[in-house]
Amino acid sequence: MMQFLLYLTPAGQEIISTIMRRNYNVVENAPICRNKELFGVVQTPNFVICLNNIKNTISPVDHYVNETVYHEAVHVAQACKKKPLGVNVSLDAYKMNDVVRSTKVAGSYPVYESEAYFLEDKPEQVLYYLKKFCF
Repeated sequence: MMQFLLYLTPAGQEIISTIMRRNYNVVENAPICRNKELFGVVQTPNFVICLNNIKNTISPVDHYVNETVYHEAVHVAQACKKKPLGVNVSLDAYKMNDVVRSTKVAGSYPVYESEAYFLEDKPEQVLYYLKKFCF
């Protein structure tokens, strides 16, 4: 049983089941989580939540577990579309710093991270994009 599931909101649960229907393996605390900076990562076909890193770094845990699920789910939708979603993004300075940090840690492109950080507190929109581009 994956512990992070216990923290999920109803929207978070729906996002996880949608991702699983796309044949992603939902994994908790995979070896890649040894990188303490990672809270989650999508390496198709794996959707990884680093619960121990979240618990050991930041609180409230339930908030950040859901935020991480929403964030990583944006990357799944982007992967389904094979390009950025085309969301009109506006981020504050804190989120922009997160984008820069994530781009360095994950080696991803700023446009992908910007969308994920913008949508990580908008689960209904994340679900919409998952359903639109993955099904």
